Amino acid sequence: MEPDTITADLPICTGYLDKTLEIFSLHKHPFIVVSTLAAQWSGVGCLPQDEIDVLARSTEVDAIVKDLIASKDWELSENYVTHQLIPDVTMINSTTVKDIWLKTRIQDPFFRYLRIWPDTLYNLSVDCAKIEVPDLQAKDSLLVEEEYYRDPYQRFGPPRASLYPDRLLLLLQIRAKFLQPDIPIFIPTIEAHINALLTQLRLQGETRLANGNCPGRFISLFVRYLYLDWPPARDWILETKIHACNRELLRAKIDKYQRGRGVIRWDTSLGEWVYGKLPWELGRKKEEPPC
Repeated sequence: MEPDTITADLPICTGYLDKTLEIFSLHKHPFIVVSTLAAQWSGVGCLPQDEIDVLARSTEVDAIVKDLIASKDWELSENYVTHQLIPDVTMINSTTVKDIWLKTRIQDPFFRYLRIWPDTLYNLSVDCAKIEVPDLQAKDSLLVEEEYYRDPYQRFGPPRASLYPDRLLLLLQIRAKFLQPDIPIFIPTIEAHINALLTQLRLQGETRLANGNCPGRFISLFVRYLYLDWPPARDWILETKIHACNRELLRAKIDKYQRGRGVIRWDTSLGEWVYGKLPWELGRKKEEPPC
């Protein structure tokens, strides 16, 4: 590790997931990150909390957890929010399908917990469409699937990974994998992830039992950061990406979403800052062709 990669302000725990990735690989099980960290690679501006959320086949959860504990990197734990003075009830699973919480035994960790989501609880198959990402997280939220950047005139949209290669990796000392560079880290595609979240939300409404993931909040974040409330983007995703059983639910979520107009934005057609316009109401230079 080169000296200029070290800073006293951050924990020195390079490769803190190396053993974990190796265990998943030995089980021939892909390491698929879901929830917050997956959303970050999907252009959604959300901050990671204290846990890494990982998807696992329900039939293999016990064997994987057993080996994770045997590695001495993790120990069984409770959901940490239950010990907070004011618990975040949206993170508490009240269904009959239980998630597994593990607490790290690594000194000076970047994340303190690993949350194992059975596929039957997250409503997402391990064999879902997925994308490999360089590491557990980037320096900032980035859109890997750039087809979800819908504005042809590039006036608004999440930062695209291809345009910001310098944001793809954190400092070496806080990268998740180091000794296991060839074991991939995956995220579900946006299509697979949103459909899983919509199914979670639909089941939550039917059973009145929360799974601890707050799917409604994540769907609203996808709407916000992917600008799915822009009519062309709304129509496109509903027609091409959303399962029929989830379509009306997402349509209702989009229609309910209210994007604030009280923001100052740069209007390229006027060459000045304007107030009170939605992003797609901004003009564009006449000579500017669509990208």
